[in-house]
Amino acid sequence: MKMFKELSLLLLYSIIGEGLRLFFKLPVPGSIIGILLLFLSFQTKLLKPSAIEDTANFLLNHLTILFVPAGVGLMQYYGAIKYTWPVLLGAVVVCSFVSLVAVGKTAEIVEKIGMKSTEKKDRLVDQVEKIRGGADDLSAGE
Repeated sequence: MKMFKELSLLLLYSIIGEGLRLFFKLPVPGSIIGILLLFLSFQTKLLKPSAIEDTANFLLNHLTILFVPAGVGLMQYYGAIKYTWPVLLGAVVVCSFVSLVAVGKTAEIVEKIGMKSTEKKDRLVDQVEKIRGGADDLSAGE
């Protein structure tokens, strides 16, 4: 029963996103709007992640099965893509490579920023230790 409640909650966000897309005539898929609303609900503490955790984990563990209907549905358009599939495959490979490089470079930048802030923190701690040590020396001499 808990899984049904969690799935209903996920579907509700998706339906609200689709409704907003239709109402405002947005060029963004309703499911994406629903995911953004779900994210905002988490950020504003309106909804706790534990409220959908079991169902979300189940769906993530079985994600590959959810892609099978899309792959089979693609076969309906075989006539339209039989001559362009090398271009489509090339675009997928290039986009995947660009995405991997972008994520890697972003991770490197974030790591450098983290290292700099850690080094700065360590220097400040060392300075405070020196000041405290000097103060302790002064108080010991009295």
